[in-house]
Amino acid sequence: MVGVEGLALLRSLYADAADARAARLAETRELLAGSGTDRVGVELDLPEGYARWAATYDRPLRLFAVEEPSMRRLLDALPVGDVLDAACGTGRWASHLAARGHNVTGVDQSPAMLEHARTKLPHARFLLGQLTRLPLPDAAVDAAVCALALVHVADLDAAISELARVVRPGGRVVVSDVHPFLVALGWQAQFPTDHGPAYIRLHNHLPSDYATAALRAGLAIRGCEEPPLTHDAVATPTADVIPDANRMAYVGLPGVLVWDFERPP
Repeated sequence: MVGVEGLALLRSLYADAADARAARLAETRELLAGSGTDRVGVELDLPEGYARWAATYDRPLRLFAVEEPSMRRLLDALPVGDVLDAACGTGRWASHLAARGHNVTGVDQSPAMLEHARTKLPHARFLLGQLTRLPLPDAAVDAAVCALALVHVADLDAAISELARVVRPGGRVVVSDVHPFLVALGWQAQFPTDHGPAYIRLHNHLPSDYATAALRAGLAIRGCEEPPLTHDAVATPTADVIPDANRMAYVGLPGVLVWDFERPP
């Protein structure tokens, strides 16, 4: 909480916000004088984390509304064809793509997530697999989508190389991810459980890391967007405790990265 207060102060340093800065300093003094509260939760690894998260994953997550406009614009422009939803989770984008007439294959490392996805789309194909070893042959699909998942992969080169491998020449790879600015500030994949808050630790990949990995994999970069955080998207552990500082600290920062890659013909 003290860190959030400090970030809010830094972002208002040269703004005409003397009253707000005074409020942040007063609130910081109160926090330092108090006993503090641990709202971070317990850390879970990727398999256990998503097994527990699967039941509530379809509730609107804080970054979905930030990510979706850019992703919809790119995905809705794709010609109808065979599309891979890599790290498909419970089928958020698989459902959207299938509704637009695509033949969808979903891949995820979590059996619990895939169970939910199969319930939504019983006629789609869902496979258990890793982003760094996709269970598809070369040039199997016209496009690949990977949404808010590469932050869970330590080896970014291996994952993007796999996405490029399974896409046919002339096909597209559309990627969204948690913005590295937020990961550098300590954001993790947070979610509620029956036993209190939990989180899955994220890997910090810089924008240049994505670009370099894509170029190494033989992809061309068509575009990149960085939609900012909104008031509703900054639902952090401190949002209900120090709401003004939380808003000042985070609203307007880049929230997600959205990449549009192409495998040259």
